[in-house]
Amino acid sequence: MGADPDEGIELDPAALAEEVDLEEDRRLTILHAEARADRQNHWEALGLGWNASVEAAKAAYLEKVKVFHPDRYPGRKLGSFRGRLERVFRRITEARDVLGDEARRAAYARETAPPEEFARMEARRLDDERRVAERRGRLARRNPIVARATQLGELIGRARQAMAEERYAQAAADLFTASGIDTQNAEIKALAAEAKRKAVAQKAQDLYEKAMKAEAIGSWSLAVTAYREAVDVDPRHVRAAVQGAKAALQAGDGAAAKDLADAAVRAAPGMGMAHEVLGLVLAALGKEKEAKRELERALELDPRLEAAKERLKKMRWSLRG
Repeated sequence: MGADPDEGIELDPAALAEEVDLEEDRRLTILHAEARADRQNHWEALGLGWNASVEAAKAAYLEKVKVFHPDRYPGRKLGSFRGRLERVFRRITEARDVLGDEARRAAYARETAPPEEFARMEARRLDDERRVAERRGRLARRNPIVARATQLGELIGRARQAMAEERYAQAAADLFTASGIDTQNAEIKALAAEAKRKAVAQKAQDLYEKAMKAEAIGSWSLAVTAYREAVDVDPRHVRAAVQGAKAALQAGDGAAAKDLADAAVRAAPGMGMAHEVLGLVLAALGKEKEAKRELERALELDPRLEAAKERLKKMRWSLRG
């Protein structure tokens, strides 16, 4: 290994000498980025200073993509550099996902703030809380009914705004707080329940999409983890359970495949594709009798399922042989 004196990074001479269609400067850029990927926080991964704005994060990401997206090198011989590019691309995408969302960026800024900045942020937060508490105290002393109505109005207004912006988790938090203040208000309870359902569905969908991205680049274990998290968040997410079971088979994890296939059937017992994936998993685990039953049930529900047809055909030929 060769050391880079400027950054204290060990570079692989074999990688620098590898016969690939990349200029030496571009190889060095990729090797440096890969070596730093696990050492850097999200700001550093995008080449930004601490607490840079959402807009800056998105712009920096787009510039990084021009260098580190594997698809930027069509037709080129990349060798080991394809895997290096994929690792760096996943890292900068993770950074963009956090820093490109205002709420997540703000939380991450607090987590990574230098000591002096953290102290200033805490001072401002405490001062803001004190001012709010004083204002509410004045209202309550003057007229408790007015104070209660004002707080409710603020919470509901903020929640409706959050719903409009698809920030369902924040909306649910505000509405459940409002519901605790006015326990008899059926409209607030209904809105809170709706916001919670949408927050759950949104989080599960985000995890599902993350799993699909991992699957697309062949990261089966990462895909399985994300699919399982999606199902944990929303047990009704049938597609996450079905795709997760298939990904687990690709990863060679039969136990996870069975768990996810069972989850698919629990979520949608009347859906053919749920029984199909359970049948395929059972067949892979050598449970032919149970697999046959599930595959036949899948075709009863949906005769168009080609994978179920093909597997049953193979099983029948096997019995004949």
